[in-house]
Amino acid sequence: MLKQCSKLVATLLAAVAAAVLVAMPGSAVQAAGNSEQVVFSGTALPPTNSEPFGFWVWCQNQQAASSRGRYETDCNGALYFYQRGIVVHVTGEITELEEGVYEMDLESSDGKVVCTLTNDPPILHGPHNTVTADPCTVNGEDVAGLVSTNAVVNATGP
Repeated sequence: MLKQCSKLVATLLAAVAAAVLVAMPGSAVQAAGNSEQVVFSGTALPPTNSEPFGFWVWCQNQQAASSRGRYETDCNGALYFYQRGIVVHVTGEITELEEGVYEMDLESSDGKVVCTLTNDPPILHGPHNTVTADPCTVNGEDVAGLVSTNAVVNATGP
């Protein structure tokens, strides 16, 4: 009886292993159709920053295959200027300047907020990244000194 159970377990394990091997090439092909996605999320507060500022922006750096869906812009998210009482939805474009360095050019729909966010390499796990907003214009005023040193930067995909 023990030999029969051992043979049954071995047969089942072989079948599972074969199924996994057959499924893997399809998974690799599917992954190739996905887009690279980048998220910046963080806050910046005085005295190390010119004013309280925050952001959460998601971007796709490379277009996904048409079967995976298309987006009108590369980026969507929000910028926060706490002292000014401004929380605004932004859209925009992303560029990979070099390996692991991303630049997000963002603008509100009314054009009153225009900012470029850029991360410092290398990308670290958790809230240990630096993201600078420069240049940044809010209601026609240039805002300098917007730097988050506790940002989460996540880049995934191909």
